[in-house]
Amino acid sequence: MKNFVSEVKKINTDGLIYKFSEISIEMFKNNQCMRKVEIPVIHYGKRQKLTVQLSAWDIPNIAFLSVKESNDYRQADKVASIEQLVDLYREYDNEHSSAESIKNADSDEVFRVGLGMTAEQFQYQNLWWIFDKFNRDYYILLAAKNFKHRNDIDINAAVKKVFGCSADDYVAILLMIFWLCSQHPDPLSAPEDLYCRKENTILTTENITEFIEYYSCDYKELREHSLGKQLLYSKPFIKTQRYGVYLAVSMYLVAMMVGNGLYWLVRDYYFKQGTQKFVNAFGLLFEDYIRDLALNYCKTSEYKILSAGAKKGADFLFDFGMLQLLVESKASLLKLDAKQQVPNLESVNIFFDRTISEAYVQLNSSYAQINGKVDAPVIKIILLYDEFSNTAIIELSKREIFEKDPLCFVMTIRELEILLYFHCNNKVKEQQILDVLLDSIKPDGVRKNIGAIYDELSIYENPHLDGEMDYFSKVMKYFGDNLQ
Repeated sequence: MKNFVSEVKKINTDGLIYKFSEISIEMFKNNQCMRKVEIPVIHYGKRQKLTVQLSAWDIPNIAFLSVKESNDYRQADKVASIEQLVDLYREYDNEHSSAESIKNADSDEVFRVGLGMTAEQFQYQNLWWIFDKFNRDYYILLAAKNFKHRNDIDINAAVKKVFGCSADDYVAILLMIFWLCSQHPDPLSAPEDLYCRKENTILTTENITEFIEYYSCDYKELREHSLGKQLLYSKPFIKTQRYGVYLAVSMYLVAMMVGNGLYWLVRDYYFKQGTQKFVNAFGLLFEDYIRDLALNYCKTSEYKILSAGAKKGADFLFDFGMLQLLVESKASLLKLDAKQQVPNLESVNIFFDRTISEAYVQLNSSYAQINGKVDAPVIKIILLYDEFSNTAIIELSKREIFEKDPLCFVMTIRELEILLYFHCNNKVKEQQILDVLLDSIKPDGVRKNIGAIYDELSIYENPHLDGEMDYFSKVMKYFGDNLQ
């Protein structure tokens, strides 16, 4: 009986990666995270078509399994079509899903599996996060000049150590690679005169090759790495075995590299030095960023920066008149091996223990000091730098906190940006958000997480990252100057 692995073993790996990469380019350009694939079948003697789904997050795993089970020199006389492979992969995926691991799990564990699955899917479903993340990271790491902890890390120096260029040059080359990969899976096959059109440009074959090599893995590394296919999120190019060609596994992964590249380049640079300097500094820069938001959108009487005492407490208190927000910020990210269709639950649990639970303890410490001393209700906010499609899943994954304490909410930095922007520029929207929040904490109210409130009020855009904060557009101009 045919199965996915046995069929993959008959097909050359470099050809399969190339073909599915082409499919990812088509899906990306059409903004499709899912594609219907039709397979001709004969049912009760009649020719019919069976429809199955190929998701964008399937493609990296298909490439990984081909690398793991096959090589570039395989090519049987009769092989499965792409459509048949997708159908067989659906069966393989079902057999290797998280279903078995959650049979005897409690509800917290079930939702934690769901958190990991949706965290991966979200990256393909809502591509706006790429530009949001780029703009926010660029501002925090480079553009903001008045941050208290600006000099704790030197971003340009780190980029120069790795690639010998400035951070802006790095991004320009990244954008060129993004464009080349949107044309075909083999970016280095493009002639240099396509992009190197002027003297003294950083867009040269040498620079582009160096970048792609940095973000590449070969078959041996991919087969042996503890992250498995998740390695492709940090190294989206594979160096093939037969011809040594560098292929982009998925157009989506290259796009994600644009959003995450600067942050992870510098983080990895310090990590390889055996230091936590970047992680510690970024936590402080995140607090600087929240302080910057408050400075831009609030009166000085409307927020407090809470001083750090002997006992760790929350970071900020925002006063919206009818409601106050006690905020503890966490720059920690959910690990790569947790963001997949079969999440590493140990990594998910670490996130809850070291981020969610720790933040809650700090919030309660500060809440005890201010409770009863202010006239308005105070809600506790665990503020995350990481992006999640639905923070309700986080709240459902930690019942001992969020079921027992209706005053506590999880909020992403994007959601805070929007709220503070409305506080300054759109009082009607601000009032609507605060009204629903107040109803949510009433004894007879209906509990709604912040993401659900925004959905209910049709709040989808983030105006904070428009205009002066749109650094992606500014870097695109710098990219254009290097090209023309």
